[in-house]
Amino acid sequence: MLSAESRVDPNVAEVAAKVIDGEAIIMNLSSGLYYSMDNVGAAIWELIARRYSVREVTDVIADRYRVDRERAAGDVQRLVQELLDEHLVAPTTLDRERVTTPSPSAPPPPYEPPRLQKYTDMADMLALDPPMPNLRDGANAAG
Repeated sequence: MLSAESRVDPNVAEVAAKVIDGEAIIMNLSSGLYYSMDNVGAAIWELIARRYSVREVTDVIADRYRVDRERAAGDVQRLVQELLDEHLVAPTTLDRERVTTPSPSAPPPPYEPPRLQKYTDMADMLALDPPMPNLRDGANAAG
């Protein structure tokens, strides 16, 4: 079980990911499975990539979307656990990047619980066994 102080990091040995226009696209290079997350999920992925703790992710999401902190905490916990279960992230002890998150000035975007969409239709074609070694050199950056 994750604690509020737990930190996870993208599993760079097996995962390539990019956030484009508010959607996180994540591919597990070993299995060939790919995933997507819109809006809130993409925001959570970006915070994970910066090594925010579960509590810090929850605080940012609650502030950004002006949603009840308890609801945000439950949604963040559930999503991070799904990412762990799919081997898209791994626990880390590294501290987060020191990047300030601007306070929201515009009306908040609508809050929808984050969902990890899993796609299996191209797994056989996309799986790399073993993953290409040069993918670790920046092609799998999380942001």
